[in-house]
Amino acid sequence: MRRRWSAGMGTALLASGFGWGCALPGTTPDYAEVARNLHNAAIRPPHAIGPDDPMAIALDPNPAPPELAGPRPVDDYIARALAENRAVQAAYFNVKALGHRIPQVTSLEDPVVSNTVYPSGSNGLQTATGFVPWNVLVAQQFPWFGTLALRGEAAEKDVQVAIAELATAQLDVVEAVKRAYADLYANEQSARILEQNRELVEDFIAIARIQYESGQTSQQDVLSAEVALADLDREFVGIRQGIESARADLAELMHITPEAPLQTTLVPPAGDVPGQIDRLYRLAVASRPELKGRLAAVARDAVAVELAKKRSAPNVTLGFNYGLVSEEDSVSPVANGNDNIGLFVGFNLPIYRRKIDGAILEAQARAVADAKLYDAERDGIYRELKDLLSRAQAQRETLDLFQESILPRARDALDIAVTDYQAGRVDFLTLISAWREVLQIELQVARFEAELGKSLASLERAVGIQLRDHPLDQASMDVSDARPTDEVPPPPPPIGGPFSEEEAEGGS
Repeated sequence: MRRRWSAGMGTALLASGFGWGCALPGTTPDYAEVARNLHNAAIRPPHAIGPDDPMAIALDPNPAPPELAGPRPVDDYIARALAENRAVQAAYFNVKALGHRIPQVTSLEDPVVSNTVYPSGSNGLQTATGFVPWNVLVAQQFPWFGTLALRGEAAEKDVQVAIAELATAQLDVVEAVKRAYADLYANEQSARILEQNRELVEDFIAIARIQYESGQTSQQDVLSAEVALADLDREFVGIRQGIESARADLAELMHITPEAPLQTTLVPPAGDVPGQIDRLYRLAVASRPELKGRLAAVARDAVAVELAKKRSAPNVTLGFNYGLVSEEDSVSPVANGNDNIGLFVGFNLPIYRRKIDGAILEAQARAVADAKLYDAERDGIYRELKDLLSRAQAQRETLDLFQESILPRARDALDIAVTDYQAGRVDFLTLISAWREVLQIELQVARFEAELGKSLASLERAVGIQLRDHPLDQASMDVSDARPTDEVPPPPPPIGGPFSEEEAEGGS
């Protein structure tokens, strides 16, 4: 018996929830090639792999593709990660594997063929028609009506659970890319700020030297300015390390070499913070793949209950019997050698009610357990949403305070300090203090922008959709419009041959 995936599952595999253009894959890794590569890597000792060895080069990470050269928006990195991240691909092929289980559980068991041979007439089977040298039996078991259909339905629910796990892996990757991108932005922005301030300190050194040469100040001001410049160079070391770490995080998610010179567009990753927590709750319940996976598990358990009840009905076995009859070695004087042909029907007797009732109760208890896990998952999502939203709102308020009040006033104070120092009304220490305060505030603003972007990325992960596609300030927003992210299948690695026609249908 053959069953195909339901229409809803096909839609889930073809639709795109996040909308980054990921299509249904057209290639799949060749199993023999994958197994061979892993075997070669496992048996090769480390000292036998030289820098120019082809096997060593094959183990090197992939280079960055040309389309990722230069400053790129975060969506480009997300698209690459969804297509190439190995954890996502593993989840995808788990969906494929479970899809191929459906035709297995919806097929009949293999028929049984047996042959009984009697070597001689003295100890063989004798009938009125003659001696039977051998007898062939062909039998096929048929489960009770509806059992195969229920098995296929349970297997389809397993596929839906796997699809939810795939969507969860994709959400995790999207969140990780956004957070790594925010870290890279913060470090690149800090490097730009330090570079600008380096030019400013060089101007301070020039001013201090003019003041010193004119006798208006001591050489200590010049030395203090040079120390400030060296301190900036020291901070550059930490910033460069942060850039390399963020690039390595992004490279890991996109399955490329950590040496790739990835860059951001220096556009702040922060966005608007939603203010309607009740709508976030509803969107999360409608969109989170973990909840959909729990619901699929509950539905699978309900099917398991019906399957357990089917065990109280017998399985029917139908068979065909053919016996060759020979007149030779026959003990009957009237043997005519007519072959024996027979049909038989057999069935098991499900009389052990404790076993059957135990199976039903087990399936029912498992369904209740999964239903409780759904409630626990939902409660945890509500708590997570409340915490993340409160954090994002606090970060947004703090960032606005720095950008609109603290930073402008600090810059005004610095401008006044520069003018007063040139006029001799303040000392160089006052000037340096005003400059350092502006520098630290600018670095804090860059860090606050990144942290707010990371909080919003985590908030989107908690909701399960892109908030920019579903603004929460519209009174007419309908939760049913939300496109869940568990409908984004990732392309697998670009190796191997094309799918067969049957594989393209989802293993039906």
